[in-house]
Amino acid sequence: MGAFALDSFLLILGRLSGLFISAPIFSSKQIPVTIKALILAVLAATLACFVPVQYGIEVQNVGQFTAAMVAEIFVGYIIGFTVYLVLAAIQLAGQVMDMQMGFAIVNVVDPQSGAQIPLMGNLTQILALLMYLAVDGHHYLLQAIVHSYKIIPVLGLNLSGEFYQIIVQISVYMFVIAVKIAAPILVVTMTTDIAMGFMARTVPQMNVFIVGLPLKIIVGLIALCLFLPVYLWIFNILFDRFFAYLDQIIMALGV
Repeated sequence: MGAFALDSFLLILGRLSGLFISAPIFSSKQIPVTIKALILAVLAATLACFVPVQYGIEVQNVGQFTAAMVAEIFVGYIIGFTVYLVLAAIQLAGQVMDMQMGFAIVNVVDPQSGAQIPLMGNLTQILALLMYLAVDGHHYLLQAIVHSYKIIPVLGLNLSGEFYQIIVQISVYMFVIAVKIAAPILVVTMTTDIAMGFMARTVPQMNVFIVGLPLKIIVGLIALCLFLPVYLWIFNILFDRFFAYLDQIIMALGV
């Protein structure tokens, strides 16, 4: 066990603070601020005794220390934000499902961010959060913080072109993921729309709107229940892939 150093404690606290701003679970609005501050202090104090903090540039004055704290918060934020993009993609897929199933006007409170989101978007995000906890994603993020000090020293942040390329790649991939996840529900609801169109032509007396809306909801929910095991399997793969992206980002931010 190493000796406790105040400067190491503050720098680690800064990197953990960035993680607690953007990372799933850690950034949840349901956790009181005082509890978050206590967890941050305990984690930072513990890591300060075990993690050797390396310096890219020696900190010699208050200005350099302030710049180091800003850089540390940014590094922690990027680490958490990379994994948050998985939940954003899954939530976007749920919103696309809502639009097709007729739930777009039904909003519920998201326990993670406290914002109003559509019903299916909230459901898919909760499932993704449970899978995130099941694969110990929150532990992996803390390990990433510890590992990052071997690659990204204090005041050694390198915002290279490779870093921006990976961020753009992940952002584009997020929308591709959303479409792929929502694709089965889109196909089912579109097939229902086509069937209702044929029925409207063959039975003009039937009110397609009155019949079609609840039918799309029922068919969509049945399809969602059938594809739920597949979705959980896909979520597990997505977290593994984004954890690999996270390793690439940490390497790109290193000197």
